[in-house]
Amino acid sequence: MAMLTRLTSSGTSVATPGSPKALQRFQNCIAFLWPSLQSQQRKCKSNQLDAIDCFTNELVHSKTKKWEEMRENVMKNKKCDTSASTTSFSQTIGLMSKGVISDFETLRSPQLGLDIRILSQAQLDNLLTSTLEIKNKIDFLYLIRQCIRWKQLPSAEVLLNCLRYLSTLCRLQQIEAFEEICSETGHPLVKVYAGFAAFKAMAMWRSGSSDTAIATLHLGYRDTVDFEEGRRMIRNVFRNIAEETLTKKSEAVLVKLMDVARSIYDEHRDIFIVACVWKQCFASNWFCDQKSAADLFEHYKELQQLVGRRSASLCSSFLNRHNIDAVHRLIEAFLQYKQDAACAECLSLLFNYQYQRKDLRACAEIVKSCSELEMPLSELQNEQFLTLFLSQTESPCENVSKSIPSNLQNPYKQFQYKF
Repeated sequence: MAMLTRLTSSGTSVATPGSPKALQRFQNCIAFLWPSLQSQQRKCKSNQLDAIDCFTNELVHSKTKKWEEMRENVMKNKKCDTSASTTSFSQTIGLMSKGVISDFETLRSPQLGLDIRILSQAQLDNLLTSTLEIKNKIDFLYLIRQCIRWKQLPSAEVLLNCLRYLSTLCRLQQIEAFEEICSETGHPLVKVYAGFAAFKAMAMWRSGSSDTAIATLHLGYRDTVDFEEGRRMIRNVFRNIAEETLTKKSEAVLVKLMDVARSIYDEHRDIFIVACVWKQCFASNWFCDQKSAADLFEHYKELQQLVGRRSASLCSSFLNRHNIDAVHRLIEAFLQYKQDAACAECLSLLFNYQYQRKDLRACAEIVKSCSELEMPLSELQNEQFLTLFLSQTESPCENVSKSIPSNLQNPYKQFQYKF
């Protein structure tokens, strides 16, 4: 030990680097510093582990949450489907009688296996009518498939309603299937309605087959000449097609429709189809359509007579749509072809329309025209015009007063004022 120590000048002993005392001091220093370093390292490692654990936990949690959300959505969709069918059924319950409810419950029962063969015709009619009233397409088409499969037909009225709804759904195949069943059983409707031509034509028209639809109507019209109900149905479909043709502005379909209308008139002397086409062309805002209407009106004397007889309803329909220009052109057409009674009717309706709008200038022009054409208005209308004129005399209107006929210039003789 004496060799490992040395004395300083002050006599104190100092440990050499290799002495046990120095080693002890180094160990003490290391022992003092190491816990803090170790704890710091442990802390850093723990922080890193905590961050990794947090990230992992968040990832797992997000995946789990996403899965739960997906599962909830799936379950919710299933519940919505179930609730939708339940709501549909509850609506059916609200609209139907107890007997129909029991029929539906029987129809939906699993023991029956969704078979309608055990239902009576009255039960089948009630079920089909109920699905038609609430537009329950799913149940309706199911019942229709069952009727076709087992060749079980409802009553005549319900069958026609079903065919109308099938035509709006463009279900041509089902309509043809009913035609086949009715032909096999000798059902009278298949002859009255010409093999359900009107329903098939509407289904074709809705699906875009316009030429085939018009041709089907043409052939069907020939077979319904002796049956008023079937011919009326054909006419209604022709009228709907004419309205939609002008709305969509289809020139090719309009030409085809005019050809069929002329052909029907030449074959059967029926002016109704020509009148339908004329009305839609006449009410159009396009000059080419108005020219086509003028050509038809000039060519067919029967059309002039038909329009003259229906001048009141035709003029009212134009006024309800505020189509004043069409009314003016209609009056001009009646004047051109010497239909004074129809012209006077239109002038009277036009005056009522302008009087309700409190248009003094327009009323004055109508009164003036009636005076020049010797088509006087009624006494009530003359009084209405004078009342309207007097109510607006506070604001000068020289042009209006000039346009009043001379026999109406002095209105004071027809009134007695109590004041």
